[in-house]
Amino acid sequence: MQIDHIHFCVEDATTQGNWFMETMGWQRVHSFKSAHTATEILRLGSIWFVLSAPRHPLSPVADYLKHHPPGVADIALRVPKLSPFLAQSHQCDAFLPPTRCMATIQGWGSLRHTLLERRSLKSAFPSLAQWRGGIHGIDHVVLNVPVGDLEPAVSWYQRCFNLKMRQRFTIKTPHSGLYSQVLSSSNGQVYFNFNEPTSPKSQIQEFLDMNRGAGIQHVALRVQNLLPLIATLRQRQLPFLSVPETYYDALQRRLDQIEQPVLSAQEVAAIAAQQILVDWHPQHPQSLLLQIFSRPIFETSLFFLEFIERRQQAQGFGEGNFQALFEAIERDQIQRLIRYS
Repeated sequence: MQIDHIHFCVEDATTQGNWFMETMGWQRVHSFKSAHTATEILRLGSIWFVLSAPRHPLSPVADYLKHHPPGVADIALRVPKLSPFLAQSHQCDAFLPPTRCMATIQGWGSLRHTLLERRSLKSAFPSLAQWRGGIHGIDHVVLNVPVGDLEPAVSWYQRCFNLKMRQRFTIKTPHSGLYSQVLSSSNGQVYFNFNEPTSPKSQIQEFLDMNRGAGIQHVALRVQNLLPLIATLRQRQLPFLSVPETYYDALQRRLDQIEQPVLSAQEVAAIAAQQILVDWHPQHPQSLLLQIFSRPIFETSLFFLEFIERRQQAQGFGEGNFQALFEAIERDQIQRLIRYS
C-alpha cells in the first residue's frame, strides 16, 4: 500500500494550483470542470495533489467547505488488489459503492480514503519523471483528533488498513502539548501520525476549533537536500515558522558531545541561517533528521507543510525537536490571537 494522491477542497482551484506551481515548482498535469466542480491535478516528482473547488452550491466541495475550511478531504491509497483488500477490511464503516478498481471509505471525521488498484502514476507519465527541488515523496501525514478520540482513531486505522504501531510519545510545554501515536503500513510506505491535544489551550485544539473537527494538520514532504530547497522557497516567499537563536546554541552544545563530527561548521551556520531543526538518536548520531515547517498555506485554515530530510535512513519524526517546534507554533498562535483580538 502507498499514498496515491492527496485531494484538497479549496475555494479557488486555479489560484491555489498557480500558487503551488509558482512557489514550489509543481507541474499542472490536467484541468477539468464538471457542472458543479473545477479540478486541478498537479504533480511534483512522485507526489500528486488534486485541488477541487465548487462551481455550484450543490457541489460536494461546497458541502465540505460549509463544514470545514480549505484542507485535505481525501487521502487516496493505492493497493495491489482491491477486492482482497476490501474483503480484509470488512469491519470498516461506510463503504461507498465500489467499482472494479476503486472504492471509497469514510475515514475519521470528514476525512475520506479512496482506494485505487492501478499501476504507478509515475510510470504513466515518464516525461514528468524529474523531481524538482529534491522533493521526492510524502514522508507522513498528521491527523489531529479531539480529546478522547486518539485510541479509537488509532484502533480504527489499525483494523481497517492493517497498519502497525511504530511509536508513542507525549510532548508538553507550559502552554500546550499533545499525545501522539504513529502507525505505518507493513511496506513502510504509508505513515499516519495521530495527535490529540493535552489541554483546551493546545495548538492542536486550536486546529480542531478552526477546522471544526478532526482533520489533516499537515503533510510532510521527503527531501533529498533540504538546505538549498528551503533557501529557494524562502526566495519564493513561502513563510516558515521562526526558531529562536537559543535553539542553535543548544544544538551546538549537543553536537559538541558527539565524538565524531556529524555536521561541519559551515553546515551548522547554514542550518541556523535557514532556521532548520536537527535531530538524531543518541546511538546513531550520523543518521540526522532535518526538518522545517511552513506557516499555514491557506488563509482561513491552519493546514501547513513540513519538509524533512533523512540522512542515512534516519528514523523517527524529530521528537527531540518537538519542544522547539511547539514553542515556535505557540508564538505563532499568540500572534494570531493578538491579530484577531
